[in-house]
Amino acid sequence: MQSQRLCRSCGISEELNFDYVLEDKSKAVSDEIYESRVAICMDCPSLQRGMTCKHSGDIITYRALFKEKSCPYPGEEKWFYVNK
Repeated sequence: MQSQRLCRSCGISEELNFDYVLEDKSKAVSDEIYESRVAICMDCPSLQRGMTCKHSGDIITYRALFKEKSCPYPGEEKWFYVNK
């Protein structure tokens, strides 16, 4: 999984290779679930600057990668149906 993002503070574009970041692939969700989670986050009113979750402080493309993570939106787990 790769994602290209523009750094908000310095303006440098970096391509992140999440396969490198996540050494144990058994901890990662499938590509389909990952893409669904990110799409949900992109439509969320708590998304800040197009990349950070207001509630967790995590970069959404990183948080969405892990099986053990859930949506931190208060009172509503927005990833509930895509995790099935």
